Amino acid sequence: MSADSPILLGVSDGHNASAGVLVGNSMASLLQEERLVRDKNFCGPPEQAVAASLRLAGIEPQQIAEVCFASEYVGESLRGPGAVQANFDARYRGGSQSLRRGLARLGAYRNWRGKAHRTRREGMVEGWGLGHAAVSFWEHHQVHAATAYYGMRRDEGAYLVLTMDGAGDGHAGSVWVGEAGELRCLEKIDRANSLGELYAVTTHMLGFAPLEHEYKLMGMAPYTDPKYAEPVARQYSSYLGFSETRPLRLRRKVPEPLSFLGPRLARDMERVRFDSVCAGLQAFTEQMVGEWVRRCVEQTGIGRVLAAGGVFMNVKANKAVSELEEVASFEAFPSCGDESLSIGACYLAAHRRGTVPAPIEHCYLGNDLSAEECRGAAGEAGDVVVVEEPNDMAGRVAAMLAEGRIIARAAGRMEFGARALGNRSILADPVNQDVVRVINQMIKKRDFWMPFAPVVLRRRAEAYFTNPKGLASPYMMNTFDSTEKRSEFMAAVHNADLTARPQFVEDGQNPPYEAILERFGQLTGRHVLLNTSFNLHGSPIVCSAREAVEVLLNSGLEHLVLGPLLVSKRAGAV
Repeated sequence: MSADSPILLGVSDGHNASAGVLVGNSMASLLQEERLVRDKNFCGPPEQAVAASLRLAGIEPQQIAEVCFASEYVGESLRGPGAVQANFDARYRGGSQSLRRGLARLGAYRNWRGKAHRTRREGMVEGWGLGHAAVSFWEHHQVHAATAYYGMRRDEGAYLVLTMDGAGDGHAGSVWVGEAGELRCLEKIDRANSLGELYAVTTHMLGFAPLEHEYKLMGMAPYTDPKYAEPVARQYSSYLGFSETRPLRLRRKVPEPLSFLGPRLARDMERVRFDSVCAGLQAFTEQMVGEWVRRCVEQTGIGRVLAAGGVFMNVKANKAVSELEEVASFEAFPSCGDESLSIGACYLAAHRRGTVPAPIEHCYLGNDLSAEECRGAAGEAGDVVVVEEPNDMAGRVAAMLAEGRIIARAAGRMEFGARALGNRSILADPVNQDVVRVINQMIKKRDFWMPFAPVVLRRRAEAYFTNPKGLASPYMMNTFDSTEKRSEFMAAVHNADLTARPQFVEDGQNPPYEAILERFGQLTGRHVLLNTSFNLHGSPIVCSAREAVEVLLNSGLEHLVLGPLLVSKRAGAV
């Protein structure tokens, strides 16, 4: 490798930790630690992901020129079993929490904490056998902005780049202009005024797991009549609005930082129905994000919007943004929570070294499943399974799906992020809405109100989804209204508002997956499948062949595509 194209290792060692390797100007590998340690949303040093990402990229430790850390400092209070819940519980108490809030505002304290974090992380790098490499630390929201801009831009023209999340490095959002390979910051939102924290605190108040189950509130919201949502939305607007002097900044209307709003929120929402709270919060979120984006477009004159940060995992808010008249195009970076920060850290370090990172082509950056690994895992299952190796896997799978079978698929390189994109997925024919009940009984155990998602080739998507701006959706980061053909995929449509969060598969992005879709369409005349993540309820998506077989054996699933193999339970097998 030449000196002008150094190999970089990106590390995100906070919530939902990850690591990835950038070779030249593109990511060669990327893994979340949760997949390897089997601890969902793992928070802490991604030790196994570091080793695995090097191995997958075919890189020896001595080849790494720089270890790039996302965020200048990371909180350690979210690490370990039950830590997130304990952290949110503690916010209801005073005393030390008030002291911490005061200290956090002091520049000297923040500098001291930053130095302590850098020293600790430099020690981690030594422990990974990378002590020879340079070490860099990058500001949290700059990193989010880099993922969106460098990872999603189509040309060197101007883009409006927005980030919004709970908090990172003292901020909860930022506004940038990206043009000709450069990022310029226009504004930042203080973490005390965090819309993401407001959503998380509500998630906690309703008895769900904060920083994990926010999507469940979003899924419940459409079931509520707007007349019940509106007064709740007005209540939320009494907590947060916009700065009168800095129109791109959010500004709280209560004395306490919004991360400590829990006691006030519990009083204000006493005896308000759970579904009304969800609907009011979601309506308020869509209003706030939409108005923020509108203001940013108006001030910059740039209608091409790229976004990142955990708030943009809210696909209904993304829909509201996409539909704004002022917005010409909109894309959120795939799985744009903190799990993607390791990518942005690499992008920024590469840019500083004179390399302009290339946009991502796909998210299949994890481990592949070799035929040897698959045969070994299937063999360990013994005679409770039948193992075949079809010559025409796509045709065989499509025929089984058309017969109403439900099939798990673990084949090819594992996709990165929260969305299953076909290589670690469960597939089904969504024409029969009862498939939702069957999949939930088999394996998913999802809350009854949560919808599944459809997958369709992008060139066929127009028949099934209303998309007047022709927006891409290869990573399930947006929601669209369904067309009158929704009866062909009703099991993958939200029952209350008839929207869906589709995966539009681009031609050539994943040929074996595309072939299944094509053959299914040829057999049935319907070109949409249901796609949901391949995992046991509450566990990370499967990673290895052995994990895939274990889930098959410990669930109601009957069929598994495992690399080149088709593994099926024998009749009557438990």
